[in-house]
Amino acid sequence: MANSKIERVLRHDGIIAVLDWFTDPAQGGGEPEWVGDDRWNPIVMEAVKLRQIAGEPSVRVLVGDHAVLVSGDDKHVVGVVFIKGHPVVKSVVRMVRQLLRPRQPKPTATV
Repeated sequence: MANSKIERVLRHDGIIAVLDWFTDPAQGGGEPEWVGDDRWNPIVMEAVKLRQIAGEPSVRVLVGDHAVLVSGDDKHVVGVVFIKGHPVVKSVVRMVRQLLRPRQPKPTATV
């Protein structure tokens, strides 16, 4: 089940797909969370590998009329597929930064 943060990003016009992957077991890591067009999943996962190989905190891969931005570190990786030249491009980096912010612990109910 995808988290509401990536679903909110996907709702922006021009965004095709979003990956949110906590790779650190201490952060509840494991399976990547994905929303959007599944055809882009293999391309985004290859971009994740490219980011690791390049040793860079983020990479942008251009694929035809689309771009894939993958950013993160060894514990958390986010990827966004968007339409090149679309007005949403101005907001993509900000959205990725917001997704990479540490999860806030859920408040505990008091009796």
